[in-house]
Parts: sequence; structure tokens; C-alpha cells
Amino acid sequence: MNSAKTVKQAAGGTSVLDKAIAFSRRHGAKRTNAPEDGMHCILNPADVVQMLQEAGESDPFLLAAAMLHDMLQFGAVTETDIASVFGSEVGCIVAEVTDNPRLSRSTQKALRMTIAPNMSRRAKLLKLAQLVASVRNLATPTPPAPWDEKQRNDYFDWVEKFSAATGVQNPTLQAIMLAELERARLETTASGR
Repeated sequence: MNSAKTVKQAAGGTSVLDKAIAFSRRHGAKRTNAPEDGMHCILNPADVVQMLQEAGESDPFLLAAAMLHDMLQFGAVTETDIASVFGSEVGCIVAEVTDNPRLSRSTQKALRMTIAPNMSRRAKLLKLAQLVASVRNLATPTPPAPWDEKQRNDYFDWVEKFSAATGVQNPTLQAIMLAELERARLETTASGR
């Protein structure tokens, strides 16, 4: 069963989420790993939705934004396109979590830390779900990017700092994040990657 189908079933067929899944399929761009540019991995949007659902989040606008979270960065759509279909709430959430691709990864991360405390609750939840899904991907036996142990641990430390900067928005998501970070650090150290 594919992730989008699992997410849809878990959401009970939420119409705005169904619409987001269809929109993402129709307008999504090809996502490629770019480890040379510092990309840790490219996430399946359904994994981010699933992460939020694991944490007990059911807000249809948040889940739709999660499904569309990378459309501005990798798709050929604008915030206005998203807002015209899903409303300004979803458009704003997606815009809030989108990094400017013209900036270096280190600049993007520094900017994220600066704005983290001022992000909306939904954007904080979505960004944390993205980061936890990234940590999960990096801790797999065949991670998507050829980062060494130090690079991975630096990233895990940054995720933890970002989480602290946002404050606890959802205790369950926070607990999942801490467990995934611990597992990822152990896996990374054990494999010597």
C-alpha cells in the first residue's frame, strides 16, 4: 500500500486532504537528491502527513499543507495558486515552511533558527514533522544522502536546536522526535557512517 493511500485512509478521507493529494500528484515536480548542495534527503509529502497523524494532529488545513509542503520549492506553483485552491490558511502555512532555494543550506538553516520562535503553530508543527521524517530517512540502512557520521550528527543537533527554538507544540511529536534522534544517533554511530 502506498503512503498517500495510507494517509488518506488514516485521515478518514478528509476532503481537503484528498484534494491536496490530487493537487500534489498533478502539479508536483520531480524531486531529486542533491547531496552536493547539502540536501539531507527529499521527503515524500505523505510521510510528513503521516508523521503529523502519528502525533495526533487532525487539522485538515495542517494536513493539506503537509501534503503540499514542498510545492513552492520543487513544483511549478505559487503561493497564490495554492491559496486559490485551498484558501489562504493553507497557502500561508506552505509559504512559512518553504526555504528560499537561492540561499545556501547553511543560510537557510540560520534563517530558520532566527524565525522559528515567530512561526505560526501550524508551521512549527509542519516543519518539525518534516525534520523528524528527515531524521528517520537518515537513520535507515541505506540513507538517501552520502553524509558521514559528523555531518549526520551535526544535522541531528540542529534539529534538536530548532525544536527547542519552536517550543513544545505537540508533546507526542516532541517525544517522537526525541526517540527518532536517539535511534538515528545510535544507528549512525553503530554503522560508522
